[in-house]
Amino acid sequence: MKVFSMSQRIYYKDLEQDAELIIKKDLELYNCMLHKAFKICFDRAYKDDTYSETDQRMIKSFYGTSDYFPLSTIYEAKALVKSLKCREKEDRDLIKTRLKKIDKKIKKNEKQLKKALKEKEKLITRSKKNKYTEEDYLYEVQILDPNIKRLKSIIRNLKFRKNRNEFKLKRKMPSVCFGGKKNLKNGDLETYRFKRARRMLIPGRRQGKYSNNLFKLNVDNDMLTYRSTQKDIVFKVQFHKYKDELYARVNEKHNSPDKAVAYELMDYGEYFIVKAIFEKHMNLPKTDTLYGAVGIDINVDHIALCETNMDGNIVLIKKYPIHKENTKNKRNEELYQLAIEIMEFCKSKKKSLVVEDLNFKQLKTRMLYRPKKQNEALSSFAYKKILEKVERKCLMNEVDVIKVDPRNTSKIGKEKYTKIKGLSVHYCAAYVINRRGMGFVD
Repeated sequence: MKVFSMSQRIYYKDLEQDAELIIKKDLELYNCMLHKAFKICFDRAYKDDTYSETDQRMIKSFYGTSDYFPLSTIYEAKALVKSLKCREKEDRDLIKTRLKKIDKKIKKNEKQLKKALKEKEKLITRSKKNKYTEEDYLYEVQILDPNIKRLKSIIRNLKFRKNRNEFKLKRKMPSVCFGGKKNLKNGDLETYRFKRARRMLIPGRRQGKYSNNLFKLNVDNDMLTYRSTQKDIVFKVQFHKYKDELYARVNEKHNSPDKAVAYELMDYGEYFIVKAIFEKHMNLPKTDTLYGAVGIDINVDHIALCETNMDGNIVLIKKYPIHKENTKNKRNEELYQLAIEIMEFCKSKKKSLVVEDLNFKQLKTRMLYRPKKQNEALSSFAYKKILEKVERKCLMNEVDVIKVDPRNTSKIGKEKYTKIKGLSVHYCAAYVINRRGMGFVD
């Protein structure tokens, strides 16, 4: 599994006199090359353009540099185009499901409109036959006419939404903007230009002593040397998390499988930060479902946990509250601590963790025509964030995570186990998830 280690803030004022100018020029050069490489890869993928020269030679001859920057930019540009294609496919699938929902809603409203118009015709015929009463008049003016007007407005808006989604589906090429579309639209050109050229990513290599072409980390004295286009810049660096694993990768033998270390340099104006990215060896999970499992049901305001024994019977239930009124940073810290607690609980019991395997793209489409308050609650509900934190912590600490089909877990828990067990729906849902992970069928 790939992990990263962040350095401390390295201020330009603490470096050599012209170090800031050199680093910022290199960042600008790297990002110019990246935009050029991305355009080449994008045209090849979407416009079927062909070139006589290789990408590396084209960029190298255009900018007149060594091989290190062109190779790094081509590597990153190919990855960006690949991720763009995957994202485009996901968006297309999402639009198709959205269109099905819209068609269904249009049919439903057209049916109601047809019914309302028939009632209107009946009232018109009654008035022609002089059978039109005061109650009929009030019903037509106060209820029927506003309802027809409302339904026509809804159908009109739905058809407009349908046309917009169909247009998006027909669009062949996605739009890309380095630096952020918001900054460009708002006219904040200073921020836009800064964000366009604030980072560089240099991939690692297995050959050589230092695991990278342009960054040389000396593990004996914690000095990092950056080989710029003009001269070598040396500065003191202190990596925090996974420091020992990073030094172990650098000290590995020449051409070892996981020796490569990629470095990302991020500019923040007065200072910059270096991020080291490398492969971390993961041990096999030491937990299983032989003697039971631990299932969790994640809700808007709490996590319900249920532990079972080898027969699939409840041993323990637990509740972890989530304070959604907290600020973003406090909530992230709270979720991080919850992930650690759940992981440590599973590890102490030597049991695997069972969670629901949810498709978040489909969940978003289901939110189209739900009540506003319910949508607000679901939007603030950081299910994916919680699940990612829990999974990552478990993976790092040799705890197996089993994903199960989420269909009808709450429904089965409510109908089958709430009365028998005398527990809430959420605990019963966690129980159903747990049993499903162990192989039981409810």
